[in-house]
Amino acid sequence: MRKLLAFIQNLSLDVTAGAIISSLYVASLFGVTLENSMLIGLSVAIWLIYTIDHLFDAKKGNQVSTNQRHAFHQKYFKLISGAAIIVFLIGVFNLYYLPWVTTKLGLILAVLVAIYIGSLHLLKLNKTWHKEFLAAIIYSFGVFVAPLSLLEQWDVFVCYVFVVFFFIVITNLLVFPLFEYENDKNGDNQSIVTLYGKAFVRKLAAAILVINVLLIVCGMIYLNPVMTGARWLCSEYILFMMTMVLALLLMFPSFFQRNSRYRWVGDGIFFFPLIFLIL
Repeated sequence: MRKLLAFIQNLSLDVTAGAIISSLYVASLFGVTLENSMLIGLSVAIWLIYTIDHLFDAKKGNQVSTNQRHAFHQKYFKLISGAAIIVFLIGVFNLYYLPWVTTKLGLILAVLVAIYIGSLHLLKLNKTWHKEFLAAIIYSFGVFVAPLSLLEQWDVFVCYVFVVFFFIVITNLLVFPLFEYENDKNGDNQSIVTLYGKAFVRKLAAAILVINVLLIVCGMIYLNPVMTGARWLCSEYILFMMTMVLALLLMFPSFFQRNSRYRWVGDGIFFFPLIFLIL
């Protein structure tokens, strides 16, 4: 079971599943229904983004990486590259079934991905564009592309949900390098923590979490979404729980460092919206 879970994690299948669940959750908040082609497109996009990023990282050095995912992609580089080509072709075929408005927003996502890959892996602008912030923007926008494309207009509530979700994603991507600092430092991998230090990143993540909690509380009080009553409060509690779990990662680093618990917990928060979808 442990090997199976590690395999799923190394291939970013858990991240992809979390993105699908989050997108369905956002669609439910907005009162729209996603088509199967949209979910397939999101799956292909998120998996390819993460996989291509890991493949580039795997190619950086000749030595075996100390990072578990990078080492996995080094070992199975050709096999994963072949799988990525097949998945890409599936994505191209799926474009035929996507609504045009979704495809247009998807093109914006493609531009963001090109900027990400080009600036970080080709132009080496790591100190100018921090991959954590770019990755947070891409992941968040990817989750929201399909639901946004089905809305006739974007109001304050839509912006609110996006900002709160984005803050959760960026905090997640700031917390992970705190736990991986030693591996990144020894493996000569650059992250926002290796650039600015643990103390700064910890304070930044904590500040974002505090702001997010305040936003969620304000949302509960002042916003008037499509749904009302207990279901609305449940949707807000989901966002609150996701935020508080990240706070626990910051508060108890020693506990979550053991056996890479931080990764399971940090990636696992994007499955919390499944509770809302089931209810």
